[in-house]
Amino acid sequence: MRGDMGADEPAFAMRERVACGAIIIELHGEMDILAEQELGPRMDALTERGRADIVIDLRRVTFLDASGLRLLLRARHRMLCRGGRLRVVRGVARVSRVMRVAGVESAFTIVDAFPSVRTEEAGPQDGSVA
Repeated sequence: MRGDMGADEPAFAMRERVACGAIIIELHGEMDILAEQELGPRMDALTERGRADIVIDLRRVTFLDASGLRLLLRARHRMLCRGGRLRVVRGVARVSRVMRVAGVESAFTIVDAFPSVRTEEAGPQDGSVA
């Protein structure tokens, strides 16, 4: 594991909430193959709602590799197929750089921020294994 997370703690987390009529998916930590395997089914469940408005917040993502990109691209594909809307809140410089170098940045509607007013909880979720 990278960073200062302990061996028993996941290096990633995901939290969902609803704000301003959109489902906000806040990703935290390392978006790598383990995160893709653990969080993928949860993101799939959120993106299967027809015509949903989804915002994926990358501001707390510390690491992004090909598996993390695959997770984002799968969410984008699912939203396009269902007539929904997907926006991505820009991450830290190194995360944005990975997206740009991989040539996928232009595939997303990227915003610098999204209202953080909490209007309804969709339930916190972390990357822990039960």
